[in-house]
Amino acid sequence: MPIQDLLTRHGLRPDKKLGQHFLSDQQLLERELAYAELRPGDIVLEIGPGIGNLTALLARQAGRVVAIERDPQFAACLGILQQQHSQLEVLWGDALEVDFPPFDKAVANLPYQVALPLIFKLLERRFERAVLMVQRDLARRLVARVGESGYGRLSVAVGRRAEVELLEEVPRQAFYPPPEVESALVRIARTRPKFSVPDEEFFRVVLEAFFRNRQETLAQAAQAIRCRELPQPLLARTMSRLGEKLRRKPVCRVTPAEFGELAWALWKGRSG
Repeated sequence: MPIQDLLTRHGLRPDKKLGQHFLSDQQLLERELAYAELRPGDIVLEIGPGIGNLTALLARQAGRVVAIERDPQFAACLGILQQQHSQLEVLWGDALEVDFPPFDKAVANLPYQVALPLIFKLLERRFERAVLMVQRDLARRLVARVGESGYGRLSVAVGRRAEVELLEEVPRQAFYPPPEVESALVRIARTRPKFSVPDEEFFRVVLEAFFRNRQETLAQAAQAIRCRELPQPLLARTMSRLGEKLRRKPVCRVTPAEFGELAWALWKGRSG
């Protein structure tokens, strides 16, 4: 049944404030599943199932599907699917607040305004892979390499714990109603951290502070930082102890591993 007809049948109205844009391209939905390489025993997590067009496909291929939805207007649609697929469980609530159950794979068309915190929340769990629809600009930032225009704190922070691949870009016309931005499918494979950091929150602060001046050298960017967690005396001491080659590197060309070294130097420097 076409999405417009399904919405009319159940008296549903997409809420743009919640980022409700439903993927209407059936072939793209099927490719999304193919990218996930589902097995009959897989436990799949879906965030924001909405009317359940992706959910129905997942339930036919996976051993168990757990879908997290916050909007009660979709209760009837998802209830019908639960009657048809006993392996489908629906958790009601905000995905940023609901505890994720154990899962093997995540497949979801994420609400764009909360896609990034949801990705970081996913990365706190062990899983094999995630296939996610996100805003195209976010996808490009996630996969950007050192020196590329989109390279920044997200590339470093996510890339430290996962391999991210941009699978395909998706036009607005593939959704109903069409969003105001272009979209993309990404595949995230969870890995062991590629390097250690002293503290996740402290590492985030370091990345945000230095990438505010991404074209400046590391030393110049340090001089411009005004941050309670990174006082100037600490930054000056740390910079003096770094090698000259690293101090003169533009921030946008500092590798993820070098940011890890910088975070450790700043962390240890706090004690003297």
